[in-house]
Amino acid sequence: MVTEHRPSVLRLALCLALLLVVLVQVWVDDGVLIFIDRAARTIVDAKEHPILTAVALGADHIGQREPIAGVLLGCSATLARFQRTWRPIVLSVVALLAVNFFVGVLKLTYGRGKPQFGDTEPFVDGMIFPSGHTANVVITWGLLAYILITYGYLQRRQAAVRIVIGLSLLMGLITWYLDTHWITDIIAGWLIGAILLQALILIDMVWRPRRPSGPTLAELPTEIIRMPHRPAEVRTTQSAGAR
Repeated sequence: MVTEHRPSVLRLALCLALLLVVLVQVWVDDGVLIFIDRAARTIVDAKEHPILTAVALGADHIGQREPIAGVLLGCSATLARFQRTWRPIVLSVVALLAVNFFVGVLKLTYGRGKPQFGDTEPFVDGMIFPSGHTANVVITWGLLAYILITYGYLQRRQAAVRIVIGLSLLMGLITWYLDTHWITDIIAGWLIGAILLQALILIDMVWRPRRPSGPTLAELPTEIIRMPHRPAEVRTTQSAGAR
């Protein structure tokens, strides 16, 4: 089992290690990432581009909790009904609760201030680290793609993965452009979403009921289980057996 799911475990471990690096640098308010935080704020000013800012504010909804959570729960409930399994609903509910819990705990723990204040220092009674929008995009759209592939009829797996990555990058770009989060807030949100997504997928794969080892009725050769087409054939067969 460990060998079978080794790539997933390695991806999970890598995301955890990267998140730890971000958490430490934000905690001590020093390091390469903090330098990037401060430098990135001087690149663009959203106030100078009102039309682009309006578009960005509209696209910001792809990471807002309420609309995308409704999409995920609606799709998971539909799949659960047609596939006769509670798994899509359970995965979706656990994902939404988990991402809000972990993001909320870190926001309260770090207390980081908004970029508008110009200071990356934590513990100033802020609520900005990590970014909930970027975490929501990864876990919600990523899990939606997974349940559509696993419990639905979506077959273009690579295309779905590219779409989720694209939405995640777009959300990060929007958040940075609107100056609502530091770069490290965005990265931490991505990593939290990726960790939760990978963990839920891994759990679902490990504890998914396995198919019987033997062939099912539909898989047996037709010569073995030739079914009669008319009642007369049944009577003829029974009569031949009685002789």
